[in-house]
Amino acid sequence: MIKINEIEPFACGYLNAEIDDAEYRIACGLREMAKYIPIRLDKDSFFAAVAVPSELPFAITYKFGRGIFVRDDVVEKRKEEYASLEDEIEKIASAMRPIDTEKMIYDSFTDHENKLCARVPLDGKYIKTCWGGTWGGHSNPDYRMVLRLGTSGMREKIAVYRKQNAGNDVFYDSLEIALDALDIIGKRAHDLAVECGNSRLAEAYSNIPFNSPRNFFEACQMFKTVFEFDGIDSPGRFDYTMDDYCKDSTHEERMACLRELWQFFKATRTWNLCLGGSDENGNYFMNELTLEVLEVAREYKYDTPNITLRVSTATPDIVWRSAAETLATGIGMPAIYNDECVCPALEKLGIKPSDSHNYCMNGCNQIDIFGKSHMGLEDGEVCLAKCLDFVLHNGRCGLSGEMLGIETGTPEELDTYEKFFDAYKRQVEYITDCAIAMSDKAQRIYAKYAPNPLRSNTIEGCVESARDYKNGGPVYNHGQILTEGIADTADSLTAVKHFVYDTKKYTLAELIKAIDDDFVGHDELYHDFSTYDKFGNDKEEPDSICAAIIDHFYSYLQTKRTFRGGIYGGGCSTFGRAAFYGSGTGALPNGKHKEDDLLADSIGAVPGCDTNGPTALLNSVTKQPQNLAVSGNVLNMKFTKELFGQEKGQLGFIALAKTYFKKGGQQLSVSVVSTEELRDAQLHPEKHGDLIVRVGGYSDYFVRLSKGLQNNIITRTEIAP
Repeated sequence: MIKINEIEPFACGYLNAEIDDAEYRIACGLREMAKYIPIRLDKDSFFAAVAVPSELPFAITYKFGRGIFVRDDVVEKRKEEYASLEDEIEKIASAMRPIDTEKMIYDSFTDHENKLCARVPLDGKYIKTCWGGTWGGHSNPDYRMVLRLGTSGMREKIAVYRKQNAGNDVFYDSLEIALDALDIIGKRAHDLAVECGNSRLAEAYSNIPFNSPRNFFEACQMFKTVFEFDGIDSPGRFDYTMDDYCKDSTHEERMACLRELWQFFKATRTWNLCLGGSDENGNYFMNELTLEVLEVAREYKYDTPNITLRVSTATPDIVWRSAAETLATGIGMPAIYNDECVCPALEKLGIKPSDSHNYCMNGCNQIDIFGKSHMGLEDGEVCLAKCLDFVLHNGRCGLSGEMLGIETGTPEELDTYEKFFDAYKRQVEYITDCAIAMSDKAQRIYAKYAPNPLRSNTIEGCVESARDYKNGGPVYNHGQILTEGIADTADSLTAVKHFVYDTKKYTLAELIKAIDDDFVGHDELYHDFSTYDKFGNDKEEPDSICAAIIDHFYSYLQTKRTFRGGIYGGGCSTFGRAAFYGSGTGALPNGKHKEDDLLADSIGAVPGCDTNGPTALLNSVTKQPQNLAVSGNVLNMKFTKELFGQEKGQLGFIALAKTYFKKGGQQLSVSVVSTEELRDAQLHPEKHGDLIVRVGGYSDYFVRLSKGLQNNIITRTEIAP
């Protein structure tokens, strides 16, 4: 007869723990779950597969980005499926609901905060201005350390620091119990392999995860086991992690393992895999895997994992050429990051050069320090264009009339551009403070109620300080607040400065009336404002204004501290949210209409507004202070297949990218596709199921995107031969 701990193991382990401590209880929950989590393995299996905890039919479980959560719909299904256990299931669910982390966070928000982050409708619409704290954050466990030590070596490490940090036995007991969970999975996998006659996996699991792998195959299997049970986040610096095991393996052995991993990454929507990178002395790291991963990506042409390639002036041509060939397939990967911009930006936060050069990406493209940090990833986001909307309406939302911002002056009071820009900055600072306040509430709740003893084992600083991964334990505890609508705001401010304050052709009151009327009946004004100089064309005024708004936002963030003990920084990774913010922002002085969901989807121009060619766009973007960006600072560009389909075109792209990075650019994301193909895919999605595009920091299938996002990508300026 089935028992309650078999169908709800995490909750049973948590509730039956001997010590009333959140870290200890969660560790016990993970250990109990390890006893019952499905392991898929048969005689012909190449790798064993451990079910991902958050994807199982458990009603109550734990996930790295959400903490503890209760799925009430699943609770009801479980009660129907196991009628004899109905009372026990409801008793467990009732005990766990008060510590549902996500619910606790949303309950902590004020009505005003819920309005800002679109938790409640305004005038019948969900209008998002900002958000903060509703995501627990990604991180990159130190898989290199995990492989080198095994669970036995990690236990020895705990023993050393337990003596040094007397009085923290419960914390260290929790960490050991979390390692028990990995050992249980290893023992179960071994027994299953023996039972079904899979001698290769039986031999591997006789050694791992207890000890360091003995070969490349074991290293991949051990990585996969820990990665799955930890909830599927990001592999981080994968070629660096596996470097010790490449030397004694053949190309054929590595490719066989990579092909199997690639199927797994696709099936689990794995986040970000990072390749290459320089060290603090300028030496470039690469090995066989650096090129082999790109080869496998070209072979399968999947939209995931999100591959990032780190480059510097020391990057060999063979790596550049392989990256260009991979981009030519149309998968939008790898995204390319410039060490010579990223590392100095991180060092301004106090990160040591040796660690800044150990950065990688997580989530879609946020920057993390491999195995040493909890950098938020991400802690929140602010729409700058919405802040401008508040300036025009003295703190009110131009769509709903709701008072969401602060009073910064009537049109009569804002009688100079300096006063207008100051009002804009004050709105930005107020909304940024709101996002940080939400983030701070969430960070405190995560630290108290949803610690992570498994990650605390794999992130440097936690074992050493006896502090949890979510409570200031990692070496670095900075935060990241993203932004949307940069170019829309720059174009709008440029037009306002010129027509309202410099030439005085229109008054601010006239502009606001036209915006409230969605420009209907204001044809001349609309023509003037919508066609005036746009950011992205190497024009001094919009470029300098764009630089000023980024400098203000990123610099302001760095005056703020995270609950975890670090400093906030900024970046621009719009993901799929640009169109949603666009539809909730209303008309703007750059000519954007109320119903238009087009909004800048990166640090580049508003799609379609960069009309002077790619060099002009890159010249504009490099005038921004990109060395202040400590999160992903995405620049999306669209190239034709005709261009990338020839060697000359690929070499031209490489030269363009190198020039951009030499001038201070941080990142490039590339879509290789024709506008005609995108339009046809919008009309006939059934014919284009495999069409992949770059969105706002990640790749996705075009036909899966919302109409607004599709239009955004179609409108991007196309770079042709």
